[in-house]
Amino acid sequence: MHTNRLDYIDYLRAWAMVVMIEVHVVNCFLQPSLKSEWWYHIINFINGLVAPIFIFLSGYSFILANFNKRAELIQLSSFFFKRLGRIVLIILTGYSLHIPYFSLKNISIYASDAELKAFYNVDVLQCIGVGLLVLLILRMAIKNDIFYLKTITILGLLIVFLTPYVWKTDFSRWLPLPLASYYNEMHGSLFPIFPWHGFLLLGASLAIINANNTHTITIMNHMQVIAAVAFSIAGIIFMHYRSKDPSYNVKVCPIFFFTRLAIVTVLLKSSAVYLASKNSLPEIFCDFGKESLLVYWLHLQILYRHFFNGRSWEMIVHQQYAIIECIYAFIFLTAFTFSIALLWNKLKGHLPQLSQKLFYLMVVCVVAKFLFF
Repeated sequence: MHTNRLDYIDYLRAWAMVVMIEVHVVNCFLQPSLKSEWWYHIINFINGLVAPIFIFLSGYSFILANFNKRAELIQLSSFFFKRLGRIVLIILTGYSLHIPYFSLKNISIYASDAELKAFYNVDVLQCIGVGLLVLLILRMAIKNDIFYLKTITILGLLIVFLTPYVWKTDFSRWLPLPLASYYNEMHGSLFPIFPWHGFLLLGASLAIINANNTHTITIMNHMQVIAAVAFSIAGIIFMHYRSKDPSYNVKVCPIFFFTRLAIVTVLLKSSAVYLASKNSLPEIFCDFGKESLLVYWLHLQILYRHFFNGRSWEMIVHQQYAIIECIYAFIFLTAFTFSIALLWNKLKGHLPQLSQKLFYLMVVCVVAKFLFF
């Protein structure tokens, strides 16, 4: 199994990042009255595919990069610490987005119980980071490749089918709130382990299956695609009628999960086929996809950080934009983050040592600011 980046993964991730920015612009700025229009429900369903794509691709790309590296991992080589450091960075970045005050002193003095509870909420980055940590530990613990595949597949399926029961349980009765928040949305988490780790683990499973398939150079064979498309259509129709019942919780429904999983796999296949048919690779767009963590963090800072006299852009607008204004905001935010991401990507490519020093300098400054000011 080769470990080079596969362009179709970065290509699909780049498109998911574009839609991600649109999601947050719409959530922050669009007038509530427009959200009752018929077209909004279609957009809302499309927007709901962003998180599954990111989480699925995280598991998928982890396997491509680490599956055959078990020897280096168990020897605790520099490769292991590099992977572990990346995972820790993802988790800490996730928590940094919810921190009430960027100062340990101010948190201890001013943070309310509600602010601390919001800080403990599990967002997509914590979900991804913890899931990758599970994949890493299992890869080190399990020597047999087939047993590893079976283990993560069974875990992924168990998470999906146990979600309806887990979501009825308040884990804070036995665990500290920061840990209990990882299991369900009862305490405000948007991306708890159940069911979201199902996307990551089954994405990892699919990567192993496809990488070992010597009969095709694409990510899935034709029968897989046909089955995924058929399930996507059937699942959408089923959920359309089932969701009309106000007492029905679509979030915990396994059919809803597998419908989105099927759509994600079709999108991944489509990306691979599209790039294979092109004479030239859209390198700029793929480079944008490689900087997903930076883009995710940066665009949320622009939207929610209190830069304007103690107020954020989201607070100033307060869902008062019409469609055209939302489009302008989306174009600006996409262009700005796209430019920063490409500059950083080029810097890493042409001046890797300088970019590494800049990164470590930024980390030291951030940690110092949090601990001592």
